[in-house]
Parts: sequence; structure tokens; C-alpha cells
Amino acid sequence: MSKKLIALFAIFAVVAIFAAVRADDMKAGSNMGSWTGEVIDVACHSAKGAAGSGHAECGAKCVKAGLPVGLLVDGTTYLLISSDHKPLNDKLAEHVGHKVTITGTKFESPGANLIEVKDFKMAM
Repeated sequence: MSKKLIALFAIFAVVAIFAAVRADDMKAGSNMGSWTGEVIDVACHSAKGAAGSGHAECGAKCVKAGLPVGLLVDGTTYLLISSDHKPLNDKLAEHVGHKVTITGTKFESPGANLIEVKDFKMAM
């Protein structure tokens, strides 16, 4: 597959997941709090299990190119979106492979996990 097709598919997937999670949230409520985990490139992690400092440089390039950015928490991947509906890729690309603490609202539904980010900081 071409990189453009993969990027288009990733964008479509993020929009579809966001819509599904928001609809489910209206029924089930949401969970505000803080979560600590590793910032990941969701595409490479989903396709190849890529994570950790060994994938940080490649993952940062993919996130800068527009692929979805996520947080890996105890084996669960959360897509990260901003609370002001602006992309987080530029802000989080340099943190791929690092542990951060995200503060925001978590939305979960079968097959879709999302955190609407209000703030983040490097984890201690």
C-alpha cells in the first residue's frame, strides 16, 4: 500500500473511532483523570508491535507525517485527541518512545479507546 493510502486510512479510522466513542460516551458516561504510559505511533504499533526507545525515531517521523498518536497503558492503546479539536502530533512527536502522564477524559467502547487530552507532562 502506498503511504498516502495508509495515511488516508488512518485518518478515516481516527474519525470513525472518535464518532463511535463519543456516541457510546453519551450513553455510558466518561472517565476524567490522569494516565501514565508510553507515547506511540499507533500505525506501527498496531501493525508490527513497534514501541520503546528503539522505535522512537521512526515513530516520531510517522507521527510528524500525520499518522495517529497514542498512549500505551498496561497493554491498552488509547488514541490521543486534543480537547480543542486540534492535532496533537506536533506536540507529541518528540515524546514518542517516552513515558508521559496525560490528563484528560477517557472514552472506552468495544474496540475503541480514546483520551481527550487536556494536558501532558513527562512522567517521573
